Amino acid sequence: MSANKLRLNDSKTELFVFTPPRHVPTIPLSQLELKVGESVITPSVTVKNLGVILDHHLTMSDYVSSLCKSVNFHLRNLRRIRRFIDQSTCAHAVRSLILSRLDYCNSLLAGISQSDVQRLQSLQNCAARLIYQADRYTPSSPLLRELHWLPVQQRIHFKVLLQVYNSFYRLSPVYLQDLIAKYNPGRRNLRSGNGNTRLAIPSTRRSAGDRSFGVIGPRLWNALPSHIRAAPNVQCFKKLLKTHLFPIE
Repeated sequence: MSANKLRLNDSKTELFVFTPPRHVPTIPLSQLELKVGESVITPSVTVKNLGVILDHHLTMSDYVSSLCKSVNFHLRNLRRIRRFIDQSTCAHAVRSLILSRLDYCNSLLAGISQSDVQRLQSLQNCAARLIYQADRYTPSSPLLRELHWLPVQQRIHFKVLLQVYNSFYRLSPVYLQDLIAKYNPGRRNLRSGNGNTRLAIPSTRRSAGDRSFGVIGPRLWNALPSHIRAAPNVQCFKKLLKTHLFPIE
């Protein structure tokens, strides 16, 4: 750090330990400590990095709770002024204040529990009803289709697959490209070997590893039709992908 003219801020340094949900540490976390300079640092329950809250088991439940609190705050404020603005203005405000928060770093939410996904989906449904001034009993699916909004789960998959596309075609940083590898069919002469756009899926021993970019990314990618994986550019890929992910019903 000294070579780069950097200095560690003792008061802002945090100690954080990631553990699998069923892992029992040999040393209780409460007994761990780290001395940096004159400060003694004990493990934190959660840490925040670039606005994203991480917990010990990477369930992202704490971040989802914080996100719900923030989105609900803006939804309440928009409800107070909804009768004073037209539908187009409300739609722009919702995209700026609500959808931008639901989409921020949402690729980290890939593989989270369905209960957390549903919490976020209910917020998107409320935002759609607010735009059309519909009551709480109005089905949200027709409203989302009218707005051309992907549901929360599909928005997460969209972001992950976009990163996979950029990594596959060497448009992303090298550290992301290194996390994926092309599928090698071996010596067998398979038809998929010509123009192969499939990716190898690493095997994992724990369910937590299934949520990593190097695993869930190739799984979602291989499930796409080949013509989408072979899209000539990013804009074409995004258009085809949204059409593919958009729910029919």
